[in-house]
Amino acid sequence: MAEPASIADYVRTNSYARVPNAERLDEGWAAYKKGYELRIVVKTRHELKQLRRLLLDAEIQPGKAFRKAQQWVVPVYGKATVTELLKYKSKARRK
Repeated sequence: MAEPASIADYVRTNSYARVPNAERLDEGWAAYKKGYELRIVVKTRHELKQLRRLLLDAEIQPGKAFRKAQQWVVPVYGKATVTELLKYKSKARRK
């Protein structure tokens, strides 16, 4: 992947969202613990540092990055933030 210049490039190329199921929200916190989360996946530590810097510069607080397979995943939490970042993704895949 060439050097992405913006958060939008990272979101478009390799990210996925986890959003609550509206039908299950009434089950309560004890039974259903799922909030808004966008996971942005990068391959190297260099990309990880660059992405975190871009997020912080945009005043978006990233969650703690974690390894998944041989990649890094940077979570971003919060309904408003996730909704805003999802505007950068294409609408190609819907279930």
